[in-house]
Amino acid sequence: MPLRVAIIGVRGVGKFHAQWYAQMGCEVVAFLSSRPDTLAQNEATLKSVLPEFCGLGYADLQEMLETEQPDAVSVCSPHAFHADHCLEVLAYGAHVLCEKPLVWLGTDRLEETLTQSGAVVKAASQKGMVFALNTQYMAAVPHLSEFWDAQGLQGLPSHLSLTMEAKVRDRDISGVDLWVDLAPHPLSVLSALFPDGMPLWEEAAFDEGADSLTAHFPFHVGAHRISVTLRVRRHAGVLERSVERDGFKVWFEPWVGDDGIYRIRMKWKGGERVVEDFMQVSVRRFVQTILGNATPLCDGARAMRQMEWLVASVQQYLAKRR
Repeated sequence: MPLRVAIIGVRGVGKFHAQWYAQMGCEVVAFLSSRPDTLAQNEATLKSVLPEFCGLGYADLQEMLETEQPDAVSVCSPHAFHADHCLEVLAYGAHVLCEKPLVWLGTDRLEETLTQSGAVVKAASQKGMVFALNTQYMAAVPHLSEFWDAQGLQGLPSHLSLTMEAKVRDRDISGVDLWVDLAPHPLSVLSALFPDGMPLWEEAAFDEGADSLTAHFPFHVGAHRISVTLRVRRHAGVLERSVERDGFKVWFEPWVGDDGIYRIRMKWKGGERVVEDFMQVSVRRFVQTILGNATPLCDGARAMRQMEWLVASVQQYLAKRR
């Protein structure tokens, strides 16, 4: 029997979760809207990428869980609702793939943000359910390591620059909100590249523009010190998503083949490689973990580490602005 999957929030990235679940043979059985009056609009949004969807929409999470009995749920609701939705799904007994950041409650509730994040990870462990965070750019790390080896870039880098840009929208466009929405991706790449590393946020410097925020900070791996530049930005032009190590830069670009399947083209000076979409990898690893054949791309322990870095970076940014 295929896994039965439900999606909380399909207006944004949730619809793409649904698309990849269906491509893997899962049955997308339902979605949750925030209000009854948005059900029809949300169903139309979901069917724009998944025309074969024939499930139901709900405005009450408990009703959806009890009626549809999903095996797994993607939590793609606004950040502030992630913990409540994850905990309710886990208490019901379904596995959870949560969008990044795991939790965000605002700058006046930073400790509570970490507490709620920890509660979600603990609940999944206690219930014996799979929990994963969808910081999908971690899927780029094996490719980056291979490219670096081919370029003779052995050992640890001296400098690493990570850029994550996204299209303009009506929220999360500057300052802390921009950082919290986009920085989890490059932070997750950094944590995956160097699992034993640690950023020294107390030494961070921040450059802020009208549509961007850049952090410069040292990153220690043992006794080795890496100079890291992490830049996030929203704008209406051509987007850059890239990782540069000691002058060797790799760009991530969208690519769609003749089969219509979305992929990522990784490009560098003199070469390129088309790879699976990073979200596809994340969703597939989540599904395979449920089936007992893999481990999550980003499990609970890694998710907590990323949240600790995110909160610490925000604390330092706010302190330096005062």
